Amino acid sequence: MSYNVKIVRENLSALFDLKGEKSEMREYLQNFYGPIPLTPNTCNSNGAWKLMYVGPKHWILKAPIDDEEKLVSLLRPDNAPKSLSIVLISDTLTFFSLSGEDASDIMSIATSMDLNPGIFGDDNATFSEVFGLKALISREENGFQFAVDQSFGNMVSDYLERTLAKPSSITSDIS
Repeated sequence: MSYNVKIVRENLSALFDLKGEKSEMREYLQNFYGPIPLTPNTCNSNGAWKLMYVGPKHWILKAPIDDEEKLVSLLRPDNAPKSLSIVLISDTLTFFSLSGEDASDIMSIATSMDLNPGIFGDDNATFSEVFGLKALISREENGFQFAVDQSFGNMVSDYLERTLAKPSSITSDIS
């Protein structure tokens, strides 16, 4: 079977692991991010920045790698209140984007998670499993995005190629 899907292994992203009470995190981020997601397993975007609320008192902020220095200066991880944890984790995850009319079919092979739009909508993001590996999953325009530990990036690329049954069909934005 041939799938109408485009799979891209993305470039490195600026990533921050944020932990703390909702009220404190909202106050800390409000000056430069705006409203933050306050319902677990949801996300919102501010331009190219995406903030995912992935667990009790736990957010992941994803942005283009070119914004990393700017975000370090805004987030001030070393000067944050002691009640908040802000850790730069940019080199820990490898992201894949799947787009096209068959993206859901490929994701149904990769994960047992119910990604039906009525269950997992445009504003959802959560940790689950992809190919048996812990993965951060969210919806993207016309598809999905997921991230796995960077050490498994090549293995997941191989699994996705095997799922498509087309060798070397995954494009890469990695320079």
